[in-house]
This record gives sequence, C-alpha cells and structure tokens, in this order.
Amino acid sequence: MPEGVARAFPRSARFTVVFAFAMACASFAYADGPEATRSAFADRRWDAVTATDAGLAGSGLATDPASSLYGNPALGLDGPAMFRVSGLLSLPHRDDLQASTTDFEDGTGFPALGELGARWRMKGLGLTAYYSQPHYEHEETRFVGIDPGTGAVTGDPFPRRNEFTSATRYAGLGAAVRLKNGLALGLAGEAVMLKERYLSTPQVPAGFPAADTFDVDRSATSFGGSIGAAYTANGLVTIGASYRAAGSVSYDDGGSDEAPKLTLIGVRVGRTAGSSGYVGARFLAARDANLAEPLGMPHSADARSEYAAGYAYLDPAGSWSFRLGGGASPRPNDGALKLSRFGVALGVGAEGARVGLAYEHTSENRPSGRASSRDLVALTVEVSK
Repeated sequence: MPEGVARAFPRSARFTVVFAFAMACASFAYADGPEATRSAFADRRWDAVTATDAGLAGSGLATDPASSLYGNPALGLDGPAMFRVSGLLSLPHRDDLQASTTDFEDGTGFPALGELGARWRMKGLGLTAYYSQPHYEHEETRFVGIDPGTGAVTGDPFPRRNEFTSATRYAGLGAAVRLKNGLALGLAGEAVMLKERYLSTPQVPAGFPAADTFDVDRSATSFGGSIGAAYTANGLVTIGASYRAAGSVSYDDGGSDEAPKLTLIGVRVGRTAGSSGYVGARFLAARDANLAEPLGMPHSADARSEYAAGYAYLDPAGSWSFRLGGGASPRPNDGALKLSRFGVALGVGAEGARVGLAYEHTSENRPSGRASSRDLVALTVEVSK
C-alpha cells in the first residue's frame, strides 16, 4: 500500500482491507472443503483388521485364516471353532499439509474396531460371521490456509478445525465346503456400509465477518458378496484367491458412491507349525464418488494394486508366534512408488485363547512430492475350542 494511502487508514482499517482481499482469494482457492485435508479421497487405502494381518502387511489375506474372516470365505474350514475381536489405534502424520499451511496442528490416537466375528462348523460346512473394517481413516487437524513460502492464500486466512472420517465396513455371513480333490470353495453374502464425514469449522476472530462451515455427512449401505477358493498341495503350498463386489449407492443428502470391487490373491509355503512364507496381492477397482458437498466436485480414483510378502514362525508347542511383512503399491497410471508398508506382530497364548499385538507403518509419497505416514497398532483376542 502506498505511504500516503497508509497514513489515511488507521492500522485496524488496513488490516480489514487485507483481510477482505484474502477472503476474496480464499473463496476461489477453498472451493472444495474435503480436498484441503483429504488427499486420499476418493482413493481408499486398505489397512489391517487383525494383528496377524498387520504383521504380514496384507500378504496372508487370501491364505491365512488368522489374518481375517472377511478376506477369503473358502478358509472357513481352516482351524477350530473360534470367536475373535480386534481393535486398532491409528496414528496419522500429515507432513504434506505442514508443507503448505501455517500453524498446523494434528490430533492423533484414534481407536477403531478392526474385526469382530466367529467361525464354526455345521454339517460339513465351515461357517463364518464377521463385521470387518478394512478401510478406516480418521483425522483431526487445525491450520491456517496460507502458504508460508509464498504468502499465497490456499484457504481461509484464519485457523480452521477439520475432522473427517472415511470408512468401508463389511458385515457378512459365509460358508465353505471342501471337495473330494481337496479344493475348498467359499461364498459369502455381505452388507457393505460406506461412511464419509467431513466437518470444517472456521475459528474466526471476534468482530470479523462469518465464514462458511463445511459439514458433509454421507452414509449408505449396499449389498453384495464374495467368492473364494483355496487349495493346499502336499500339506505345504496353499494357493488362495477371492473376489468381492457390491452395488452402487445413492446418499440421502444427494450424491452417489460405489462400493469397492476387490480381488485378493496369495500363496503360502509352510506347514501348520514352524516357518512359513507368504506372497500376496490385492487389486482395488476404480471408484467414482460424488458427495454433493457445497461447492464440491465429483471425485474419481483409478484402479490400484498392492503387492506384499511376509514371514511367520509358529511355535510347534503353540505358545507363541512371530510375523513380519512388507508391501508396496505403485501410483496408478505410472510406475512411481506411491505407498509402502511394514509390519511386525507377536502372538502368545495357550489352548483355547490367544492374544496378538502388532505394529504397522504405512508411508505414502503423494502426487505433490511430499510424504505422509500412518502408524497402526492392532490388538487381537481369540477364544477357540
């Protein structure tokens, strides 16, 4: 501002002019509320549901019944009757937001249910019932939308508190049968519950004009199912695969979403006790979503794949176990590494009860070139007979 003009305006008035100009810029830069904090949306990430799943970094989903109950319905005949409950603690770290905002703060330590379910046998069938949550993201942040390097307004020029939850949950009933040649086949019917919630509240100083609050809450349930197969050769090599799909949904408050189509493939080399090696892959189909949020736009996520390998040692006496795994997912449409994960798990128990504890670290290089990560702690309790 020229010196003469500056003298004609008191300090408070000059600040008001600057604030008004920044607000005008913000109205264009902040066109889509969720996009400011949810760079993962609508490209869902898939995480562990049990301690075993976390330790093997997803490589056992198609071949190891301890990894999950939802992964492959053909594994319903493997192992004794049991009841399982698994809890998760998610610790996100948004380095990419810290690079482009000021006064950044993030919350951490968000608990979630990983899997709740049971397995039993009836008239030659292996039956499973489960509630699983392979995709759960929750973050809470506070920041000012100004680029500290350039001073450009990338959002509102005052703090915003942001909370969002994105989840995909499966509630299913499955049955498995083993053919005379040893091939196990499984089928499950599922309700797929989709949840997208975003709340952004401006922390406007007293005496300044009000700013928009973004509040988007979308929930819907779709119905579908999964099919699976598993075969063990010579008691040593197990090959498994499963595929699941469900219909699209329309949200009550407007917009639409697609339940993800997911394929799991895996190989396990090893016997019941001792050392075992795992390799696995999961393929997530493309997804289109329109949350119909204010000033928002439809989102599209390309299909993506993830490849993982793991190692497990199960004590022959059955008193303890150790699992280790790692995985990587390329960026869709190019060969650049976008996501990687590492996990380790320990299990202890006696006949009739087992407890598993795992740590999984996921690191992501986002398209902007900045890295973000998430730590996951998983605790699983199983009671069997």
